[in-house]
Amino acid sequence: MKVDISSTAVEKGIDLAKDFLDKLISPAIEETGLLIKDQIASWRFKNQIKTLNRAQEFCEKHNIKPKEISFKLICPLLEYASLEEDEKLQDKWAILISNLVDSEQNIENHVFPYILSQISLNEYDSLEKSFLEKQVRVNKLKKELEISKIEYPSKEKEIIENIEKHKEDIFSKWKYEKELRELKDSENKILNLIKEPESLNDSDIKEFEISNLVRLGLIKNIIEHYIHSQPITIPSRNEYEYEEDIKVDLEIGIDQDYEYYNLTELGELFISACTEKNKL
Repeated sequence: MKVDISSTAVEKGIDLAKDFLDKLISPAIEETGLLIKDQIASWRFKNQIKTLNRAQEFCEKHNIKPKEISFKLICPLLEYASLEEDEKLQDKWAILISNLVDSEQNIENHVFPYILSQISLNEYDSLEKSFLEKQVRVNKLKKELEISKIEYPSKEKEIIENIEKHKEDIFSKWKYEKELRELKDSENKILNLIKEPESLNDSDIKEFEISNLVRLGLIKNIIEHYIHSQPITIPSRNEYEYEEDIKVDLEIGIDQDYEYYNLTELGELFISACTEKNKL
């Protein structure tokens, strides 16, 4: 097989590549007068400058005094940020930088830049939606906990008085003792609800996007099962039958009820690191 490596063939190949690339990027290469490599390098450099300027704006807005961070963290961060085209995600890169350089927050997770580079806007929005829903739920529960702690002494006193007052009435005494147990356990119940992870509840997210979020450890799959048993018939015995001769099969079924996805601790920390300070 003869390979044509003449200058004409090479130039034709370059022209075809340039024509195709002009359809992929803007402005066209001819308008800038740059080679492909220079065009991409220039575009990435502009993105880095834009991201750093936005990060500085967030620092000034929230009175953040930037601290030094390692090259191991800032280099991949700027490298990944330089490839971002979506404006909202560009802002997330800037916010991430401002939070990483904030000495008050002390965030030193080197995996966040990689994660942000691996997800789409739709995936990020789904995570953020669940994260914000949890924030609302947790804030509401914390208020309930504060009220519960304030009201606890008076409620406890009232129930103890009712127990003493109705000590001769077994039913009433038992009822008030149950109330007292529930009152003592109420704080733990609220604390457990606060610790509960938030479910990913977004009908717009696609299956392949869910798989990506699972791969990154931002969400995890939860499958609920239920157990059921089949009715059995125990045969009657006569005087000639021995116990070991009677065999009864008990059928127990385990079925998958439904599955869902929870936001992981890493997922929460990631969204928090990409959220503007004082907006949590």
